[in-house]
Amino acid sequence: MIRPLAAALAFTAGLAALPQLAAAETDFASVGKVTCVPDRITRCSEPGKCTTRDASERDKAQVLIIDFAGKQVTMKRGEEARPIGKVTEDKVDGGVRTIVMTEGEPGKSRTANMKLTKDGKLSIDFGGAGNKAEATCTAAS
Repeated sequence: MIRPLAAALAFTAGLAALPQLAAAETDFASVGKVTCVPDRITRCSEPGKCTTRDASERDKAQVLIIDFAGKQVTMKRGEEARPIGKVTEDKVDGGVRTIVMTEGEPGKSRTANMKLTKDGKLSIDFGGAGNKAEATCTAAS
């Protein structure tokens, strides 16, 4: 009886490790689309006056989708998805993918600078005020 239980536990542990193995095998420098869930958020009331906190469950319910092939950035909460910007720059250097997202109309647009590392970590800088976010991404279809 002990052997079947041990085998079942080992199998379960192996299944739990699959997402980490898949992330380790993903080439984020060339993947066509990613979904990202926030880990930490920094908000600034003015330059130099910032607060950083771990993402709440509510924050984590908002999934950022970056479609490199379609040049579109979308925010999804539940079944509702809304476009928030366009990928206007996408470069790879040394395995790090640098992305610029532009939102809004020409002349009234804002940009966010992003870096996606080999391990699926995304850092986002929302402009000069210091507002930032960190997220973990997985490849999407």
